[in-house]
Amino acid sequence: MGNEINMVNGIVDQAVKEPSVAEVKAAEERRAQEALEEQRRRVLQETLITLDTEVEPLQYSLSVDGVGVFSLLDIHGVKAKQKAGKTTMLKVCAAAWLRGEQFRVKSELEAPRVLWLDTEQNRPDVKQILTDIVEMTGVDADYITSHLHVHALRCCDYERLYDLMVQAVIDFKPQVVIVDGIVEFVASFNDEAIAKKLMHDLQVMSQEYECAVVCVLHTNKADEDHNMRGHLGTMLAQKAGTVVECKKQGGIISVTCSESRHQEMPEWSIMFDDDGHIVDADEQRQQFIEQRRADQQQKRRESAEAEKKERLETCIRVINDKGGQISRKQLTEILTNMLKRKRPTVSAYITEWINDKHVFEADGIITLSAENIIPF
Repeated sequence: MGNEINMVNGIVDQAVKEPSVAEVKAAEERRAQEALEEQRRRVLQETLITLDTEVEPLQYSLSVDGVGVFSLLDIHGVKAKQKAGKTTMLKVCAAAWLRGEQFRVKSELEAPRVLWLDTEQNRPDVKQILTDIVEMTGVDADYITSHLHVHALRCCDYERLYDLMVQAVIDFKPQVVIVDGIVEFVASFNDEAIAKKLMHDLQVMSQEYECAVVCVLHTNKADEDHNMRGHLGTMLAQKAGTVVECKKQGGIISVTCSESRHQEMPEWSIMFDDDGHIVDADEQRQQFIEQRRADQQQKRRESAEAEKKERLETCIRVINDKGGQISRKQLTEILTNMLKRKRPTVSAYITEWINDKHVFEADGIITLSAENIIPF
């Protein structure tokens, strides 16, 4: 009997010592939390930048007049209104990567591979990209085939585009990825969450595969609005190392750096010649600017002369209404109200008219010249 009692007591003692279900669950949660915290600490340690941290300097893929643009391991933007020369500008960039330099644009990479994904144009127009680059560079077709891959993706559903791009990057191993039409990668360019995720994924891809990712996106439709469209454009502008803008005026495509984390790329220009070839247009651009400046100055002069003539006609009309003569004081008061100018300004006008003999003054009375008197 005693042994049985001892056995029962032993079982009870063991049961008391065994942790409860709640205690087991709490212990598991603590271990999971500790593991999570340790994982976070490792990430924070890996991402910590100190004065002793060694980092590689930026590696630009292109430069203009010695100023770098489109660095590797980063994403970048190209923006413009519709049909304003984005693709043409990128053809010049591609020509520089393949040939070493094109016009003022110089490659900073040695024999780079360039992946070009076009989501907007039809196949013949995409083929024209290659044709134009061959024509500009004169580079051997076999070399271009091995160093430039161009894909016509207009017919691919947006849900497949990102995966197709990553697969192409894995297989081709490009230093530069051009996405001509990044808007096609999302269901809506106004969805903030989708835009954030896509930009994050592109940043991660550029880091992992050590390439520059150049994204092309239209600006808003209003002429004065140069922001890229929707939340997608906002996120691209925030995340991009460089944003380049193309503007077309008088057939000349001007390429400027609208946003940059570092020194801004100098402006450069291109155009199509009479034979449809892409040519340097810096000189034509300067001539265009000078001509436009001269035209604006001429318009200002003409506007000033027209306003000056209108003021004199108003003065003559007032004097005629007063019978051909009026005191200078009264004329000044009337014109101050009619012309909406201050008294000293109107007084200067009257003095100028007297000096030019449009009107005459004698003893404070203003009269008209014979040619300005309207007969009754």
